[in-house]
Amino acid sequence: MGHAMGAISGSPGAWLGWLVAALAVLAPTAGRADEVIDLTYDSQMDMVRPESHPGLVVHHELQIRIAPGERLSEERARSARQYSDHNATVQVLGSSDEAAEYVSWRTAPDGTLVRTQNDAQSTRTMTVTLLAGGKCRLDVIDTLKPGFSEYAFPRISSHTVAYFSSYRVTRTSCAIH
Repeated sequence: MGHAMGAISGSPGAWLGWLVAALAVLAPTAGRADEVIDLTYDSQMDMVRPESHPGLVVHHELQIRIAPGERLSEERARSARQYSDHNATVQVLGSSDEAAEYVSWRTAPDGTLVRTQNDAQSTRTMTVTLLAGGKCRLDVIDTLKPGFSEYAFPRISSHTVAYFSSYRVTRTSCAIH
């Protein structure tokens, strides 16, 4: 379905709304493939506790599948040096179930696909914008919650919490299949 964008008039964001609506209508169609979006980004951060690791680089990969009925599945992986981890979620776009309390996906009014991740001390917002020609763009923004001056994330090596004085995204990519 990724090739159908040229046939839809209006903004690229309108295409995502069309895609979600079309998937809901086409749900009974046998043999129909899910829409797949691959997202990657690299981040650089300075760990300050429990030990000091300035300039730590982490590579993030997410693959999302949007299936009929607005069912979205996400597989994600992180890697840094010799360490890596993997996780997955499944939800309905815009749902407010228990799984969506930490990570949730929704379609914004402008037609973008938005992922919100609520960490203990910060919020990560990932925005997927559909562009002409079946392409897309990924923007990732991490914002500290009020009252906090450090980011707190699970360490890839041990899944214990570590604290970071800085966090920035250095590269992103997005591909629709």
